Amino acid sequence: MDRFSSLTVFRRVVERGSFSAAARDLNYSNAAVSKMVKDLEAELGAQLIVRTTRSLHLTEIGQTYFDQVSDLLDGLAAADEQVRADTGTPRGRLRIAAPMSFGLATVAHMLPRFAARYPDIRIDLVMNDQFVDVVDGGFDLAIRGGALADSSLRARKLLDIRRILCAAPDYLSRHTPPATPKDLVHHACLVYSGAQSPDIWHVHNGADQAAIPVRSVFRANSSLAVREAARSGLGIALVPDLYVRDALSSGDLVRILPDWDGAPHALFALYPAHREQSLKHRLLIDFLVEEFAGLTSARA
Repeated sequence: MDRFSSLTVFRRVVERGSFSAAARDLNYSNAAVSKMVKDLEAELGAQLIVRTTRSLHLTEIGQTYFDQVSDLLDGLAAADEQVRADTGTPRGRLRIAAPMSFGLATVAHMLPRFAARYPDIRIDLVMNDQFVDVVDGGFDLAIRGGALADSSLRARKLLDIRRILCAAPDYLSRHTPPATPKDLVHHACLVYSGAQSPDIWHVHNGADQAAIPVRSVFRANSSLAVREAARSGLGIALVPDLYVRDALSSGDLVRILPDWDGAPHALFALYPAHREQSLKHRLLIDFLVEEFAGLTSARA
């Protein structure tokens, strides 16, 4: 039994939550992955994973073993990375999590440039609006908004997301544009349902703040879908300015109440603390900071 391969397979099965997903990641057959885990358990004389037809979970001793194996493999990877740092040859895989709409609008356009710059680094981008556990999900980095709650993670600020109010000229030709935030209560509003308070829009103009209960005629869990509804003339949207720059430039959308913005929302790159010394992780984080700084400069 190749002990290193077996430990790698065991870890990936746990991180991905299934034998088939681990097999796809590692380019093994399902049978090979299952056999390697069974052989490892036989060698240890202990059951590590309890399998059912629909799920798997670690035994108590399996959890302890997984934690120790993860530390061991991370230590080996760090040693490899140090050698590569000395030789200047970054390589390996980076598994990245990003929100769906934001990932499609920005990150998906950035990462091919990173891959072209470092051809020996393989990118695995997972876009999902659901909360992901960075460590248990086997992610090297996650792009996420909000405060950092997990002390085992490190954070690097990427961007302050600016949200603006906008609507199509067709809608504005049929309705009197709002003169103040309070006027929004009389308008058809297009709501991002994934917001913390989707039916109450928090806007500010410097120190002045307002919380406006809105009447939604369209709801979606994607800001890109909200943008398209606004372009069709359905109503007023509160969306990140990154998503509507082209539409504003072309005249498909018009800014409403230009002195008022949505409540500020910061975006961070989150990554496990033990990844800080990894060359490929440092390169990715520096690349993302550089790319998002370019986005900020473009809108200034």
